[in-house]
Amino acid sequence: MHRFVILLFLAVGSLLLPACTHKAHPQQTASASSPRKEAGPVLTFERTPCFGTCPGYAMKVYADGRVEYNGSRAVPMMGQRELKMPLATLTNILRQAQEAHFDQFENKYLSGAKDLPSTIIAIRQPSGEMKTVVVEGRAPDSVRDFFAALGNQFDSLAQITITSDK
Repeated sequence: MHRFVILLFLAVGSLLLPACTHKAHPQQTASASSPRKEAGPVLTFERTPCFGTCPGYAMKVYADGRVEYNGSRAVPMMGQRELKMPLATLTNILRQAQEAHFDQFENKYLSGAKDLPSTIIAIRQPSGEMKTVVVEGRAPDSVRDFFAALGNQFDSLAQITITSDK
């Protein structure tokens, strides 16, 4: 009987021992059980298509420079892609937005025409909210200049060449 108790003790101990010694460190457990929450984009840029061959695409830019791209019409890169924006470029864009007083732009500059493309820019404000501005057609010079500068940068990232008759 004595041998049976010892063998039973050893058998149970051998089953429990690996479970006790294989505990994960608290840091490992936290990262494995709760995935890191990713912050939303700091900036979004979208060109809507027109009735002609205007490019249609949207980009979401994150603080680490990662860009979620979705090309929808008349663009060299169709569909979803992940691109990268240099952090210096992102910092420069956000600085330009501040200098242009993006936070004071009206929400919409619309012409009312049905076939004009729109450019939509949203930038995360210090409060954490996204400020969105839509330009379709007419807008004050300061707004048009800012949208044109950003448009050139995003078109380049999307490998788009836009010709202008100006």
